[in-house]
Amino acid sequence: MKKNNNEEMFTQACKLTDLAEHLKLVEMPLDHVAVSRDKKDNGAVNYFLNMELDSVQNNIINIQEQIQEISDVLTDIYNEEDKLQESTKNASLFESLEVEKDDVR
Repeated sequence: MKKNNNEEMFTQACKLTDLAEHLKLVEMPLDHVAVSRDKKDNGAVNYFLNMELDSVQNNIINIQEQIQEISDVLTDIYNEEDKLQESTKNASLFESLEVEKDDVR
């Protein structure tokens, strides 16, 4: 059974909230290395650059891809709603033309 648009938009909003929380976690090592840099702790900065930077970068790329997927789903929902409204408008126009045709007879 297909979800209605409101349920699907809520699901996508929850995914965005989760991604925002994930981004906060990704930001933590960056904050730590910034503090280490300010304290002139070159060992900690070098460790981050050599051991942690790739992980942070991969997490950021993953988040970007998930945001794009959510954007695609929301765009599809918008387009479906737009088509539905156009279809409803056309059906109403057709019905009004039918009524006018009956009135002429």
